[in-house]
Amino acid sequence: MKIFTLLTTFLLFISLSFAHATENPWKLWKKNSSQSVSSRPAIIDGNIDKNLIEIKATAIVRSSLSGFLVFLKDVDNTQNWLINARESKVIKQYSAQQNSFYIKLTKIWPLQPRILILNSLFWQNDDLSLEIKLTDEANVEDYLLSSVNNFDDYLQVKTHSAHWKIIPKQLEDEGSGIVIEYTFIADGRGDTPKWLADHFALKSIWKSIRNIRRQLPQEKWQQQTVKGITELSTIPLTDKP
Repeated sequence: MKIFTLLTTFLLFISLSFAHATENPWKLWKKNSSQSVSSRPAIIDGNIDKNLIEIKATAIVRSSLSGFLVFLKDVDNTQNWLINARESKVIKQYSAQQNSFYIKLTKIWPLQPRILILNSLFWQNDDLSLEIKLTDEANVEDYLLSSVNNFDDYLQVKTHSAHWKIIPKQLEDEGSGIVIEYTFIADGRGDTPKWLADHFALKSIWKSIRNIRRQLPQEKWQQQTVKGITELSTIPLTDKP
């Protein structure tokens, strides 16, 4: 009887999870042959938040895995690709895979200037894909007074979730490449109307991903390697039996 009850509960959980996924599909916002941006209602703590959206951006870029990591970790270059970024600096380096950093966003009428304060952790999976998890820095008070000038002038963005997944891909005519997928839910806070905040977020991530596609293939990123990262091209090919 207990086994039957457990099985029934499990099947009910699976069916509810599947129903929830089908009821919250991605809606394409913009797409071309190299990148796309989609959105859907955000789910926070298991419930749909009508005030926020989840955004997914994808792109195919000629790059190594190391090249992408070096590009993303160069905070002095962030303002060259991330739309509206004014300044970015590392606050604390915990390990080779983890650090905390901030990004100041410029003031755009009618929005107040914002600041992102994030913790970044990356790892490589057995299939060689990279994942980068971004979360709000938990120990903000310990760092900000000495690390961020004029902190009180900025409204801090609440990041509910942010995640990069980078998949190595052999491109037909361009050698090694990667598939980029970035999903996030962020609350810019303040009194900006939802439709305007959503529009800015979608437009900004589209332009930011476009900038990554244009800049990442450059040699200054591609000629560098990251210790411990295995590239697709370094895996020896074996003849099929």
